[in-house]
Amino acid sequence: MIDYGATRVGALASSYVSPYLYETKKQNLDTVYGIRRDAEGGMIGDSRVGVDSDGNIHIKNVEFPATQGLWELLTRNRVDKKLVTNANLKQYKTILEMTNEHLEGYDPEANIRISKGNKFRDVISKLFPGGPRESGVETALRREWITYK
Repeated sequence: MIDYGATRVGALASSYVSPYLYETKKQNLDTVYGIRRDAEGGMIGDSRVGVDSDGNIHIKNVEFPATQGLWELLTRNRVDKKLVTNANLKQYKTILEMTNEHLEGYDPEANIRISKGNKFRDVISKLFPGGPRESGVETALRREWITYK
């Protein structure tokens, strides 16, 4: 299966894509802020995801070059920070903004989707630290705090 995947999506992407296709336990896959699978293939936010034979990612007719760091950000709940560069973070933020993946219901006018997970704490909250949606984030966090008193 690994060899087959390597010929279809490239050696780099194969290890990141194969859990979506073959594994029943998807423990470290991020389907909240990353790629998720539906009946027709991969999705991120409101958009289809394509992967070419070199592992490059295609979203809305834009190609993102395959790097281990970008694949970590697009697929993992717990991102290995040693593999991620600032350029990867910029690309990931561009993808999130293009697809509205980080917003509730993938709606461009919605608040940022809040999660208690590592990915939200370590990546998403740092990529989107404020701006027009900050009040929604603060309100949601305040509600959680009040609940736990």
